[in-house]
Amino acid sequence: MIDPSIKTIPTKKLIGINVHTSLSEFNPSVVWQKFMPRLKEIENKVGIEKYSIQIYDQLFSYDSFNPNVKFYYWAAIEVDDFSKIPHDMFSLEISSGKYAVFLHKGDMSTFKKTLSYIYTKWLPSSGFKIGHRPHFEKLDEKYLGANNPNSQEEVWIPIRYKRFTIYSG
Repeated sequence: MIDPSIKTIPTKKLIGINVHTSLSEFNPSVVWQKFMPRLKEIENKVGIEKYSIQIYDQLFSYDSFNPNVKFYYWAAIEVDDFSKIPHDMFSLEISSGKYAVFLHKGDMSTFKKTLSYIYTKWLPSSGFKIGHRPHFEKLDEKYLGANNPNSQEEVWIPIRYKRFTIYSG
């Protein structure tokens, strides 16, 4: 795996569809099958990128992983403003902040390997820890679908600097 780029994003406004779920019952295709046919209803899109977003109630921890922890899963697209939100869709604002951005190459069967690298190898030695903001994947024209081995997507992990204490004797 290649080390990530560290980026600070401005506030993002998104419109999409969401579900409250857990990893033990997670089925992202259901959300995307509802969202994609309605994409044309969103009038004020910014770009073509779609966002696969996870919002955890508690600070996400890979060390104390629990497949039954609930989170909100979103399929969304960025917009200029929230003036026109289609019926049965919702708005989401992601506040500005620092993210580690990784490139995942391959189908979803290899995604767990990417996450394992991020949380067990890169993060502990990085000088950062997880931030309590949405996690997301950015899907552009290189994303060829969940089952395509040539698919690529950006994995955005919210981070903040670790705090160090200097002790003097």
